[in-house]
Amino acid sequence: MILAALIDLGVPVDHVRKKLRCIGNFELIVSRVKQQGVSARSVHFKIKKPIKVERFIPVITKSTLPSGVKSQAITIIQRIFDVERKVHRIKHLHLHELADTDTLLDITSALVAIDYLKVCKIYSRAAKVGQGFIKTVEGNMPAFNFATAELLRDFPVHILPISAELTTPTGAAILSTIAEPRAEIVLSKIKGIGLGAGAMHIKGYSNLLRVFKAEVADILTDECIVIETNIDDMSPQDYEVLFEYLYEAGALEVFLTPVIMKHSRPGILLTVLCPTYSDKIINVIFNQTTTIGLRIRHTKRLKLKRSISKISSPYGPVRIKIIEYDGKKRISLEYQDIKKIALKKKIPLSKVRAQLTKFVDKKMPS
Repeated sequence: MILAALIDLGVPVDHVRKKLRCIGNFELIVSRVKQQGVSARSVHFKIKKPIKVERFIPVITKSTLPSGVKSQAITIIQRIFDVERKVHRIKHLHLHELADTDTLLDITSALVAIDYLKVCKIYSRAAKVGQGFIKTVEGNMPAFNFATAELLRDFPVHILPISAELTTPTGAAILSTIAEPRAEIVLSKIKGIGLGAGAMHIKGYSNLLRVFKAEVADILTDECIVIETNIDDMSPQDYEVLFEYLYEAGALEVFLTPVIMKHSRPGILLTVLCPTYSDKIINVIFNQTTTIGLRIRHTKRLKLKRSISKISSPYGPVRIKIIEYDGKKRISLEYQDIKKIALKKKIPLSKVRAQLTKFVDKKMPS
């Protein structure tokens, strides 16, 4: 479905065929089908000479595929191998429901098509999985099968009320390796749309994968968890250690706000931002503070595009943060770097910051 959608998006079929000749003897068949009245591409491989699973990585290593495609393909295949061994507790690999050569071709063809598009970034919504049970060669198994679940660890998953395998282990491995998950994606300009159809027909649903080629807005959106609590009986000295524990546990931001509480008592509002709900962070708060309760809520964030770069300065290597918005760039110095320089050189921090800011402005004009 991934390859079919990318071909529908505009990747030439002949390009894929040419690049995959070094993999094995097969025929790539592309057709146009309809799902729930919607026209989409469908592909399948007619394999003339099967490739055994133990030959997957050697075949890719010796191939003439682009180096980036090779490395990603090996990463994806190795992840599938590791998960299958873990799920079945075996040393010798057997891919069970996965057709050996089909798996190899699905992975390499998808990566070849993506490489052709030369995109800067791949984003994905939550992976869609089914519920209930499906029939397999080994009996009834969960529609959201064991290998797929393992491959989607740390990746958002949306369980639909459909008794069907909506995401396969191969699809899960590809998606969770190449894509960055986002709850919301702002497409400022759509340049192409591709629809790939699956072979399975699901009553009442279109079994389609849709991909967009687009420009992404400078403002990125995501979601995080906000944990808050009011504290009025804790020594201010204890907050320093609390901050260290919270950041070590994975907090995105931690800050304190002075507040007036009941009976006009001065207190502190502790606010912690987390990427997801975290028992670890909650345990830190309960163990390291005097609070007896927390408020937890989901919130959306708008973020500007940013990147970290390291430059050579008169004081040595310095990291800078580059923020982009509306076609313009803003540069800020990494505080910890200028602090180290100031302490090492015994120069006022303000002087180091001023000199480095002047240097960076000349070196990297916005």
